[in-house]
Amino acid sequence: MIFKIKSSLNNMTLDEALQALHIPKKELHWLRMSKDIKINDVPARLNATISTGDIVNIPDFETESNYKPSGNDVEVIYRDDYLAVLHKPDGQKTHPNADETDTLINDAKHTLNVDYIEPIHRLDQTTSGLLLVALNPYIKKMLDYDLEHRLIDREYLARVAKDVKPQIIEARIGKKPHTTNAQQVDHKRGKRAVTHILSSTKVDDHYEVTVKLETGRTHQVRVHLAHIGAPIIGDTVYEGMRSKRMELYATHIGFNHPITGEWIEFDYLPDS
Repeated sequence: MIFKIKSSLNNMTLDEALQALHIPKKELHWLRMSKDIKINDVPARLNATISTGDIVNIPDFETESNYKPSGNDVEVIYRDDYLAVLHKPDGQKTHPNADETDTLINDAKHTLNVDYIEPIHRLDQTTSGLLLVALNPYIKKMLDYDLEHRLIDREYLARVAKDVKPQIIEARIGKKPHTTNAQQVDHKRGKRAVTHILSSTKVDDHYEVTVKLETGRTHQVRVHLAHIGAPIIGDTVYEGMRSKRMELYATHIGFNHPITGEWIEFDYLPDS
């Protein structure tokens, strides 16, 4: 990976800078053994001191993802050398199992023409909207850290049949017994799950609810809205009103760019 040193890393050693960027110990140990590091095209080691604007080149510990390109295009909202924000359509899986080649990541590998690509988070097959992917293994580690520590803002729009007051839903979620993938609120054995209901607006014969995730459990928005008596329209798994599709959309994502440190955010407005 090649990147420019930002001002917040000025006068650190490269080792200290990579730790500040949340590169894990395993990868740092691997880099300490490497003879392929360069700073401004000069061979260097991790104990070298860096300055703002220096160009650092560190060898990638992985070079390719095991996804096959599909031959189909994906809608790219944003892309640079390090990451991309994509639009996932309704009805498509985020990433493949086994030899599948028709998922969003297969399409993205074709469209972006990259060797390495990995999703930072997932969207349910029936959910459309914004998905963040890493185009470099170090960037994957950095964004994984941000996701785990709730530094990535993710908002959804859900259409429901009843009004929902702004509130914080904190109810543990676990797998529903005797089902393939359905989840349920499980206060004893479930994992901590927190959903923020930010607003609710009446539109025609339904309400559009803006939801912000604090945690990222499987089906979290769907389970929590059903738990408070407002299942998403079209979500028949959780007893929502029947519709031609599930009315859940990943409409906003915002994060600090792992290399520049700049806050960037993206919005997607679903069709009415």
